[in-house]
Amino acid sequence: MPDINVMQILINFLSLSAFYGLFAVGLALVFGVMKVVNFAHGEFFMMGGYALWLLLALMPGVPLWLVFAGALVIGPLVVAVMGIVVEKAIFEPTSRDAFGGFIASLGLSYVLQALVVMAFGVVSKSLPVMIPGQIQILGGTLTWQRLVVILCGVVMMAALWYFLARTRAGRAVRAASQDRNAALLQGINLRRVRMMTMAIGVAMAGLSGVLMASVINVSPYMGLEAIWKAFIVVIVGGLGSIPGAIVAAMLFGLIDSIVTTIGYGQYVIIIDTVIMLGVLTFFPRGLLGREAPPLDQGQVQRDQFMDGRVCVGLRLALVTGFVAALVALPLMASQYYTGIGILFLINLILVISYRTITTMGGWSFAHITMLAIGGYTTALLQTRLGLSFWAILPLSGIVAMGVALLIAFPVMGTRQFYFFLSTFAAGEAIRQCFIQFRGTFGGIEGIPFLSPPEDLFGLSFYDPVNYYFLALAVCIVSGALLWVFDRSRTGRTIKAMSENENLSAAVGINGLALKMLAFCVGSFFAGCAGSLFAAYNGFVAPTDFTAQFMFKIIAAVIIGGTRTFWGPVIGLVVLTVIEEALTGANQLVPLFWGLIIIFTVLFIPSGLEGLGRRILRRLTAGKPAPATYQGGNDASRA
Repeated sequence: MPDINVMQILINFLSLSAFYGLFAVGLALVFGVMKVVNFAHGEFFMMGGYALWLLLALMPGVPLWLVFAGALVIGPLVVAVMGIVVEKAIFEPTSRDAFGGFIASLGLSYVLQALVVMAFGVVSKSLPVMIPGQIQILGGTLTWQRLVVILCGVVMMAALWYFLARTRAGRAVRAASQDRNAALLQGINLRRVRMMTMAIGVAMAGLSGVLMASVINVSPYMGLEAIWKAFIVVIVGGLGSIPGAIVAAMLFGLIDSIVTTIGYGQYVIIIDTVIMLGVLTFFPRGLLGREAPPLDQGQVQRDQFMDGRVCVGLRLALVTGFVAALVALPLMASQYYTGIGILFLINLILVISYRTITTMGGWSFAHITMLAIGGYTTALLQTRLGLSFWAILPLSGIVAMGVALLIAFPVMGTRQFYFFLSTFAAGEAIRQCFIQFRGTFGGIEGIPFLSPPEDLFGLSFYDPVNYYFLALAVCIVSGALLWVFDRSRTGRTIKAMSENENLSAAVGINGLALKMLAFCVGSFFAGCAGSLFAAYNGFVAPTDFTAQFMFKIIAAVIIGGTRTFWGPVIGLVVLTVIEEALTGANQLVPLFWGLIIIFTVLFIPSGLEGLGRRILRRLTAGKPAPATYQGGNDASRA
């Protein structure tokens, strides 16, 4: 049993709680007033870290403590100005569409990452200890650097409390967070309150980045792990609840301190996620959270009532032409483009199955994890049991569906942002399992030496052309089954339920069961896609299933729209073309993807498919057709 140093646990608890609280409270404050989760909060944390690094580079020879003190002032101020610009450019235009603002902030996070990569490179920056030295307290070691983190956390929490409780501007912020309409009637300028809140929230993230820059390496992706922790804290504490965020920060500060001190720090992400899921099982709104506000559907509600008959002949021609193009690709293109086509078809299964999940009114950020589960299931069953690929393919989907069911039990009782963020955390925890449990999953190196499917009807799937047609066949079958499910009575009920869960429950519809069904059905096909992915690559590793991969799936659905299956298909085609056009300049890919997402949310909220339908409707305005309502949310604004 490892030695337990109680004093060291206490010191680590104080420093971790201060950091978690400082970072997460800013996120909770923004949500409390603006009713939107800022996914780019982690990138503002990253900007604070780079502010310190830049000051060090620009001021050689200046004492480190003086540079650090300057960064503690300059960093948060610069980040606050950036936050005001973002609020005016993105969050104010989407103020009536909280989920649209959230998705736009997701795009913004990748834009900021790409810009930093282009400006400073992808290599992490190692900073010196800004305040060297340490003291011993009853056997525990407290560095001066950690002491500064603790003091800054305490001072900032006290200052925030004073601002909110004792100042006129702070009372306006509290009033806006409780009831925006009542605040308007009292003469409160909500625009000014929103800008002030955004500036304070991101400044706290920037301050956290400055404080932690010399503790962890500064890199363009340092905000991703930080935002994961912030999501865990605000979910457990309750979205929009500052006291809840502080309580949760202290809870996870204590847990992480104990786990790290006894030598199991590599399992922190997994342990914290399990605790989060346990809390959500009994407290769907977090420990101190309020019910998440309903998401205003705005333009979506109008887009749903469209011509349901839109030229059947044109639709049939599009389907026929698209399938014909897919069939012709490997026969006319080089082996390189055949490989691109195989990956496109696997991604196509992912996006259309993801669209099925969005019809329930919720978005899962664990869909790429279901792809990973399918891939690892294939690898384990092939290398350990020697099963045939043809048996493994459906089993991969079944295993992914089973894992989705386990995740669904605690998270399906939540609503809206709780669901989005909890699946993000759960997906990362599962990916960490692949990394940490080396004996089973091979660690970061993964599982190599996988074989393609066995010959079928004399066809060898070592041949890329044959493998392409296998992927095409699985894609067509998957699309057909998902289309039948979508058009079935159950599928229509799921979409109707997503419009108003309370009304659905009042008429006897079991919304929880329907949401779990949609989640599991989509996950099944993602698992099957994972089996194809692993067999094609010949190995499976955690690095294959990154946040950027998940971002690509979400971006395809947002850009294309989800009223029908054509939306995600169109979006995926656009993203694939951009990705291939920028071959050799990979750092630009997330930049363009992020910019397109922001543009889509701001100007084409129903996606490219919705834009095409509106254009077609105008062209055929002289030939009216009876409109049919098919229910469901447009996932770009669900």
